[in-house]
Amino acid sequence: MPTSADLFKKFTLESVAQIATSKLKDQKEVRSKLADEYPMLADFWEELLPKGEDILIIRCHDQVHCIARQSSKPEVLFFNHHGGFYYPHLRLLHKYPFILKSHQVDIGGCRFVVSGANIMCQGLTSAGGRIQDNMDEDDLVAIYIEGKDHAVAVGKMMMSSDDIREKNKGPCIENVHHMGDGLWINYQLSASHIGGGASAIRPEDAAK
Repeated sequence: MPTSADLFKKFTLESVAQIATSKLKDQKEVRSKLADEYPMLADFWEELLPKGEDILIIRCHDQVHCIARQSSKPEVLFFNHHGGFYYPHLRLLHKYPFILKSHQVDIGGCRFVVSGANIMCQGLTSAGGRIQDNMDEDDLVAIYIEGKDHAVAVGKMMMSSDDIREKNKGPCIENVHHMGDGLWINYQLSASHIGGGASAIRPEDAAK
């Protein structure tokens, strides 16, 4: 079974197994879960997922589920793995950078981060790095690079902020989704892909 860091290395549109418009009950559950996990988006849900429009559940290989607003070219907004916490797609994070706390990696670590490597403690504790206080293991985090304006990756804390400073050795953040990976490239589905490239599923099966 792949780890989160392996999910999108080879992700293509062929990785999409099934797409469905969920039942109203299931849509409410998705909206409720997202609202609980991202309370800072309370004033923006009508822009992202209007109540009058359906939500697409995009089921991919390796137990990845993506959420998109139904349209002729739906764009992935959030995704999760094995039904866990929803991560924002990086393109969404660029529009709403306040939804995740962030760490900064020194410029020397840039090529490693955008290649999918996990973030090392030394990349945050060096002169060009920055550590966000009061973060715990398993928290989601945005990864920035020294001198860059936008996040280049989304990850999950493998240890707390205090432990990063204290241990200053080894990997400290799991790199889940980064610029240039398969999900970054294939963030949008076409109408033809929905119609033929993935098999439709019944609404009653969407939440399974």
